[in-house]
Amino acid sequence: MKRTPDGPALRGAVTFLLWSERIVFFAIGLLLFGAAAALLKQSVGILVSMFIGAGSPILYGSEFLDVILLVLMVVELAYTVLLSLRGSVLMAEPFLIVGLIAVIRRILVITVGEVGPSGSSVSRNATELGILTGVVIVFVFSIFLLRRRPNREGEVREAQTPD
Repeated sequence: MKRTPDGPALRGAVTFLLWSERIVFFAIGLLLFGAAAALLKQSVGILVSMFIGAGSPILYGSEFLDVILLVLMVVELAYTVLLSLRGSVLMAEPFLIVGLIAVIRRILVITVGEVGPSGSSVSRNATELGILTGVVIVFVFSIFLLRRRPNREGEVREAQTPD
């Protein structure tokens, strides 16, 4: 049961705060999509450099993947803000996906570091890769459980594909 505020001043304050929240979410959404566009522009430059640049394609490829995965994280956060603007209930799944992308991004950075010229400690990197692999498994299992959770009508939600 929803409790309504008593008095016109309190109702006005609540309305003001709700609209302020929407304006802030809208601004954050615009900033996130602007950041994603700027990062995409940078990734195109890296991709061009990978083909015509004088440097190592492995280093350019690593940098390209790093930027693209960052774009995916920013877009997923922007999508979460968009859901908030629509008035939907904030869901945990987008945050788990962002975390999953961040962990995969870190795994790729470590893996490319092993191939590259740096002389990192192999045992330290192996330990970190093992921990990160465990985190990936936990994130994937959490996403699986969230998708298998019954919705309000009691039906199990299947993986949704965009139309």
